Amino acid sequence: MKHYNIEQDMRYLQLLSQSFPTIAEASTEIINLQAILNLPKGTEHFLADIHGEYEAFLHVLKN
Repeated sequence: MKHYNIEQDMRYLQLLSQSFPTIAEASTEIINLQAILNLPKGTEHFLADIHGEYEAFLHVLKN
């Protein structure tokens, strides 16, 4: 069971209200953040054991 601390919640909400003073601004920020979370993940390259493979490594870095 989760216990909530109302005083901490109020302090957090007061700080948020400084950045997003209206319901519309808070809603817009929530929508924007949700959209960012739904963007596709960027490409990741994992390289291992590249000793002596400068040309292949350089090719990966350039492409």
